[in-house]
Amino acid sequence: MTTQKIQFRLHPQQLEVYHSTARYNVVEAGRRWGKTELAWIRDFVFMLEHENCLVWWVAPLYKELIPATAKVRKLTPQDWIEKKLETQEVIRYIRLINGAECFFHSADKEDSLRGSGLHKLTIDEAPLLKKNRWEAELQPSLIDFNAPVDFIGTPKGPTWFSKIKTKGNDPKQAEYKSFNFNSYGNSIEQGGFLPKANIDAIANDMPEMLRRQEIFAEELEGEGLVFRNINRQIRKDIKPYVVGETIFVGTDFGKTVDYTVNLAVRTNGEVVGFDRYGELDWPFQRKRTLEFCRRFGDARLLVDSSGLGDPIYDELTREYVNVSGYKFSNTTKKELIENLSIMLDNGEIWFPGDPDKKEFKPELAVLKSELESFSYEILPSSLIRYGAPEGLHDDGIIALALAAWQLKREPKGDIEISFGGRPR
Repeated sequence: MTTQKIQFRLHPQQLEVYHSTARYNVVEAGRRWGKTELAWIRDFVFMLEHENCLVWWVAPLYKELIPATAKVRKLTPQDWIEKKLETQEVIRYIRLINGAECFFHSADKEDSLRGSGLHKLTIDEAPLLKKNRWEAELQPSLIDFNAPVDFIGTPKGPTWFSKIKTKGNDPKQAEYKSFNFNSYGNSIEQGGFLPKANIDAIANDMPEMLRRQEIFAEELEGEGLVFRNINRQIRKDIKPYVVGETIFVGTDFGKTVDYTVNLAVRTNGEVVGFDRYGELDWPFQRKRTLEFCRRFGDARLLVDSSGLGDPIYDELTREYVNVSGYKFSNTTKKELIENLSIMLDNGEIWFPGDPDKKEFKPELAVLKSELESFSYEILPSSLIRYGAPEGLHDDGIIALALAAWQLKREPKGDIEISFGGRPR
């Protein structure tokens, strides 16, 4: 019989997992480490070795099947596929020439994962899967054939997945094996396939908290502070506004419980203006905000234009040319705050004050307090929520974040393209 060779490429950390003989393998790894590739190669080889077997690949959401099955399509030798069913970008089923089958399921709908006994199971992005989908639907399907399971994903805070991972770290739990790798395990320098600089580029574009979770595969717990490099961003020599400079202003409006804050930043990230007040009617707030902007040469203004801010924004557009609105939602607030956090981490925002005493200028002291207390909370859904602790404010932070948002998106000047040498 002729031996047919199939060749795959795995880096050393992937090979460590590939050769595991545990029944339950828990793989926590950072982005771009190669979790999906490893898991599918394990599934495919299992199918080759077990004719007529039934394998499932499960993702928490349908949209997560798109990138996963794109990699499956690329990795699977076509000569071994007897039948493949696709719905647009997503492969839903593969049958090999030896009768082994794999179904690709999403867990969007309750009770959709009940079925026949499985010979093997892979759960992609396992930390995001709901606990009852595992315990009530998937786990019972493993009983018939004592099926092995690969759990893969990036940590998303304490979940049911954490308990399984803990078992894998206990030498007494022989059926379980846990692995934890950061993204740099897939760097060329460590025997992987990506330049370290590519991973650095991803890591440097994240706040420290997310970097720890998404790149270094750390499981973050409960609440934590968001802004961690405040004191090193204080300068003594920040000069007042000079006529002709480009200035960006962020404004967060409030009326009764909250304050209204106007905050001005120049193009190099230095905070050059701060105005905070409360309990003014909307017309007076608009007037004060416009006076603040005109003090800085008709600065470019970005305001909250969602909810109560929408009619205020509409009125401002009638009175002022350089104004734009920012619609707040859970997603856009997350993007706004994370952009500010990244800019602080990268030293792109500066506050006037005394760096030796680690103090902001007195009028900015309240902003420093807000930054030092602002926190995140990992929800049961594994989503991250940002906000001030109960009883405190974040108006200055939102104003700063709005100003920083504009600064990050400011064009870097004219582009000039030239070609050297003589035409041939």
